[in-house]
Amino acid sequence: MTGNETTVLSPCKLNLFLDVTGRRPDGYHEVVTVIEPLDLADRLHFRPRRKGISVTTDHPDIPGGKENIVFRAARLLAETAGTERGVSIRIEKNVPAAAGLGGGSADAAAALTALNGLWELGLPLPDLFALAGRLGSDVPFFLNPRTSLWRGRGERGEPLPPAPPFFAVLINPAFPLSTRRAYGELGISGPTRPPHRKLEELVAALERADLGALEGSLYNRFQEILAPRYPRIRQLLEFFRGRGAAALLSGSGPTVAGLAATGERAGELAAAARADFPKNYRVVVASNRGEILPRPSR
Repeated sequence: MTGNETTVLSPCKLNLFLDVTGRRPDGYHEVVTVIEPLDLADRLHFRPRRKGISVTTDHPDIPGGKENIVFRAARLLAETAGTERGVSIRIEKNVPAAAGLGGGSADAAAALTALNGLWELGLPLPDLFALAGRLGSDVPFFLNPRTSLWRGRGERGEPLPPAPPFFAVLINPAFPLSTRRAYGELGISGPTRPPHRKLEELVAALERADLGALEGSLYNRFQEILAPRYPRIRQLLEFFRGRGAAALLSGSGPTVAGLAATGERAGELAAAARADFPKNYRVVVASNRGEILPRPSR
């Protein structure tokens, strides 16, 4: 059986707060993070087929097929539900890979949600969350992307007051930094400690919808370790700070985000970045405004 193509948007994220507080007995790291969705998004195109799962991408550095997390998500869902229905999935990449923006995790979550509908499986959200947690630490967030606090491996989430509207100027410095490598740079071992005090400040800023206070409470443990070791990351942070903008490493890097209250200010920062940095640096303006949930469209 074949049918019309369905397209789903898959938004990326920015960690407003990210602390790694210890190493768990199972080998995973204990994480406390506040995640905010942004409207920079990949597009996933789904076309039903009788049998088999096919995944292709339009990016030369991102594999298709069984090596892609979207393939693993589709196969896991099919095996769990006991369906033999197939699908061809084509991914249009707009979110840089290995950039700390959660692009792959978002794509996996979008696949779970879309295929649950297209295959008429009817799995409830708790079941999808369980599958998402098996695919990766960030995947559960993207099943319902909104301002939220996550703990553990990243699988235990709770909603927070929505962040005040802002624009994020994202600069990717043209080199990949895998999550595994970034965690290795942290070198964390030993018992779990409380999260950094900035967490309380950030939550209070969200409760007041105070963008200035939010900018002053941004925190990323990876930034403390990686900025001194990677000159390009340090240069990006200095670029924003030198222009009076709050800046933060995104996730485990290497993308750096500068926050702006208005689109005009974000455009000025983006123009300056394109003039200052090499042409292979990717500069994108994203926002936490508007409708960015991954909804199907025909």
